[in-house]
Amino acid sequence: MDLKKTLSEQIYEILRNDIVTQAIPCGSKLTLKILQERFHVSSTPIREALTRLAEEQLASYYSNIGVSVVSLDETDVKEIYQFMGDLDSLAVSYASRCPDQKPILSELRENLSRMDACDLASPSWQDYSDRFHLIFYDYCENSRLVHSAQRMRSQMSILAYQYEKQAPKQDLILKEHHMIFSLYETGQYEGAVAMMKEHLSHSLEFAMEIARKQPGRV
Repeated sequence: MDLKKTLSEQIYEILRNDIVTQAIPCGSKLTLKILQERFHVSSTPIREALTRLAEEQLASYYSNIGVSVVSLDETDVKEIYQFMGDLDSLAVSYASRCPDQKPILSELRENLSRMDACDLASPSWQDYSDRFHLIFYDYCENSRLVHSAQRMRSQMSILAYQYEKQAPKQDLILKEHHMIFSLYETGQYEGAVAMMKEHLSHSLEFAMEIARKQPGRV
């Protein structure tokens, strides 16, 4: 374990990754006893980690002895992606008001360069894909927008992790990221906002495929 991080931070990151990758499936119950046996620690850092997962809406307490991992039905999936479409579009719009666009364009350009060069099977590809969206939040200068997106993006990651491993969908995602950047780079901000909205609508279609194939599991 990383000694620079607290025990609760390390446990939180491990459990969050397990939930997002579905190593711990949606709907699973995680008790303090099971987690203490797994991590060989007291209940205090585990409770702190579980509280963070609950705050991100990746889990919820069902008693004082553990949590239940979130389950997402088709209605949940639709609401999450529609809301994220609105939030991501707002992030693009707000970022476009930044007086100095050079840092934004530089980061977006570097991000796309890394995505282009990355092996589609690499976990890093998904990190770069997510980072493309987050760059706009870094420059949107609206903490409430950022906070709202963080909570929704955690749940969205469970589904995105599954469909972003499929090559045809990766090709479309990357193509649309380039389209958003091209519009944004040339100052066509309204077009970039609209393209981001369309991009999330396609992601919703991908996520609904997952939800329909695995009813009750996501």
